[in-house]
Amino acid sequence: MEKSLEAPLRKALIFLEDSGFLYAIIGGIALAQWGVVRATLDVDIKVLAPDNDYTKMCTALRSVFPITARKELDTHPLIVAVEIDGVNVDFLLALPGYEENIIKRAVRRDLKGWQAWICSAEDLIIQKAVAGRGKDWLDIEALLIEQYRQLDQVYINDWLSEFVEALDDPDILIKYENLIQQVEKLY
Repeated sequence: MEKSLEAPLRKALIFLEDSGFLYAIIGGIALAQWGVVRATLDVDIKVLAPDNDYTKMCTALRSVFPITARKELDTHPLIVAVEIDGVNVDFLLALPGYEENIIKRAVRRDLKGWQAWICSAEDLIIQKAVAGRGKDWLDIEALLIEQYRQLDQVYINDWLSEFVEALDDPDILIKYENLIQQVEKLY
């Protein structure tokens, strides 16, 4: 993890854990925990709002971290983008259903002497496939190479199939299956 991200991440997690809020670190920091190291300049955390009270959760986060990071997201009901020690920290509020799974399936990992809940490799793959940006597919390929034999492919395929249907986008599963075939050749 980038040294500049450690203090802001710790401050965010201390608040969440002391308040009893459930979370999972996602994005570049989570990727690194699964063996895929790439440059990242921000912190992304999926947070479960108790009783799905998003307004109350936003208020709690903004009261502790009052500096807005990205003004264009200031009115987004599910994203609280703040600045902590000069670093953008995005608190992404989890929707019921799949996003709750991200948090429930998070794994407690050691981050150089302190513990944090990290998004599973499978859920990182699913989130990145649904986002579908070029860099996301590169991250998926790297995750598949690093974690291939440890991944729950049935879980991934089941959720990707759900998203394909919900988004009417069969390319998600086609791209994923193509990557799987490429990675299988390495083993």
